Amino acid sequence: MATYENQTLQDQRALGWPIVVFFVLAYAIAWGAFGILSVIARNSGVESTQTFMAMAESFEFDEVHLSVAPWLVYLLTRLADFAFSIAGVVMIAATAGRGGLRQLWRRLTRWRIGWGWYALGLLPIGLYLLATAVANAFFSANFTVSTITTALFSLYAGFFVSLFLRGALGEELGLRGFALPYLQAHMSPFRASLLIGVLWGAWHLPVLIGRDLLSVVAFSVLSIGLAMLFTLLFNGSGGSLIPVLLFHASQNWEEGFETLFPSLVGTEWELISTLSLLVIGVVAGVMVWRNGRTPPL
Repeated sequence: MATYENQTLQDQRALGWPIVVFFVLAYAIAWGAFGILSVIARNSGVESTQTFMAMAESFEFDEVHLSVAPWLVYLLTRLADFAFSIAGVVMIAATAGRGGLRQLWRRLTRWRIGWGWYALGLLPIGLYLLATAVANAFFSANFTVSTITTALFSLYAGFFVSLFLRGALGEELGLRGFALPYLQAHMSPFRASLLIGVLWGAWHLPVLIGRDLLSVVAFSVLSIGLAMLFTLLFNGSGGSLIPVLLFHASQNWEEGFETLFPSLVGTEWELISTLSLLVIGVVAGVMVWRNGRTPPL
């Protein structure tokens, strides 16, 4: 059966056109959508494109006179978020055809993995609980039907929205579904993870505009650390995308925690989890450098 891994093994030349086209296409889709959103934001009287995108993601345009239809703005934000997955599916189809797409589906549905990989996939939730405890915010817990529904399904705070409509499913079909297997066929898992981490972090630059230098550097280092950790999750689970998707969605679920624990709003409560992830990312990098794979849990 044709796969994009054995396609690259059959072609021993250094990094071929597929990986270059993959990243160029992902950047072009995301940055192109961001550029269009910038024009729409300016024409709608919103100075900050980042603020405009946040409004669009939650589909809340209060007191904003949009120059285009609201659904078009939301569609552009989804296009940007799904740039890597779109590029990945295109390149898998181009390099391995239906066999590669079937393999991608198997990675996406490979749920028979050790329970430990599920636990690691949900690690950010544990870190958020730790951060909530340090911030002494458990007293503000608000577990009602309304808040739980909001934390699970709303556009701005929903876990399942984070999983299926944002960065998790929007990026991982490309980054770990295509790029990581392709690169690992050409180089060590450490080098593959480092390359993905650098280019993944740089891909976010448009939404980092206006932040201080320290924040940008910390985000870039975190991107590399997470890329190492995602490689451990992917390789250790036998190529399953499920723990990677869970980790990605959980990591992006800050608004859900702020919905359930309102006293977190307006504080720097995420700092604990961010610092923890930086340390975990370094440990993951060492593990990937040593063997690129952890034994099954």
